[in-house]
Amino acid sequence: MNDKVLIEILASHADRLIKGEAREGDYLAMFPDRREELGPLLTVAEKVKRALVPVEVAPAFRQRLRKGLLAAAHQKLAQQTADRGFALAPRKGVLLGAAALGSAVSVVGVIAYLIRSHAKAQHATSAR
Repeated sequence: MNDKVLIEILASHADRLIKGEAREGDYLAMFPDRREELGPLLTVAEKVKRALVPVEVAPAFRQRLRKGLLAAAHQKLAQQTADRGFALAPRKGVLLGAAALGSAVSVVGVIAYLIRSHAKAQHATSAR
């Protein structure tokens, strides 16, 4: 039997077991030529279903688990933020250097403009 088909049969059987509708004989009747392969698997699934019982978790345990998970998430987030801070430190220096250079160029540009304007004004005054 193809593994995909076998998986689909077992998944369908498990779904019906959960709903309380499954019977091993139903699937064995659908696939009589695979009784030897399918029978033991269906039997094991039914035994596992009978052995599993729902568990009710105490509210105090849920609260402790919630607090622990939130604390772990905050710690992980803080670590990621710290890691990013170290990774951005070299970039921050380059960014500050570029900003300082840009400011210096701007100041030089303003000074050059003022000098040129002043020279133009003097040239216009002397030409009269």
